[in-house]
Amino acid sequence: MNRRHMRCRLLQSFLICGIAASVSWADEPIVDSVPVPALSQQGVRVMRSDLTLSLHLDASVLEQKQVKIPRLCAPIRSLRWQDASDAELKFAPEPNEWVIRWKDVANAGQVIEIMFDAPPLLPQDCPTPAATGDGTLLLHAYQAATHGEKLRFEPQWYKNTVGYWTMPGDYATWKLRLDQPGTYSVAILQGCGNGQGGSDVLLSLRTGDQVTAELPFQIVETGHFQNFRWNHLGHITLSDAGDFELRIQPQKIAKNATCDIRAVSLVRQAQP
Repeated sequence: MNRRHMRCRLLQSFLICGIAASVSWADEPIVDSVPVPALSQQGVRVMRSDLTLSLHLDASVLEQKQVKIPRLCAPIRSLRWQDASDAELKFAPEPNEWVIRWKDVANAGQVIEIMFDAPPLLPQDCPTPAATGDGTLLLHAYQAATHGEKLRFEPQWYKNTVGYWTMPGDYATWKLRLDQPGTYSVAILQGCGNGQGGSDVLLSLRTGDQVTAELPFQIVETGHFQNFRWNHLGHITLSDAGDFELRIQPQKIAKNATCDIRAVSLVRQAQP
């Protein structure tokens, strides 16, 4: 990875973290809790305050010992009973929904609190990421759409990744906007377990049904699927700016799973 790519990526990461910490679901920070009808359901009233969702459960839901909410586009920082109950919560992300389970109803609270590191938006409400003024762009796992049987966004604080990549037909896509044509250096922040490396993967940029650029690459083994490291893939050249779809899809899975991907980085290269 060249030095400019690394400097731009680090600077962008700091900027994005700072923005995420100060932006709420709405245009301005929310101090008091407000209802979220889009996430509420029978027996579950969802409230939002800044980057926190509170799931207020009635007795019938508590007895079911689980609750489901739609998949959201945000990594989870913490998950707990609001009253600090000792009852354990288990979290299972599915491709299109998240499932929260518990065992001990007697000791359980009535409100589950989920704190996020980014505004918890529904997929259809996520804005299209755009490159910064110098042509750099960082795509996060939570901004990806997953397609297929097993692939999903795993929002847990120790994962925050696109994972369960066990089916060759499954693929991930990101919407993005590039305001400048040119050559872009491409890297992915990926993890891959011992003995699982070497899968053949294809990254492509598309406008509608037309493939604008393609970049084949191989997954690098990192010792664990949540041991993430940057894998520089190469360069792509675009003759026009505009809105694109970036797609990552395995061509051949070497062992049991392809990899986990936490982020994709594109850095526009200086013109000669």
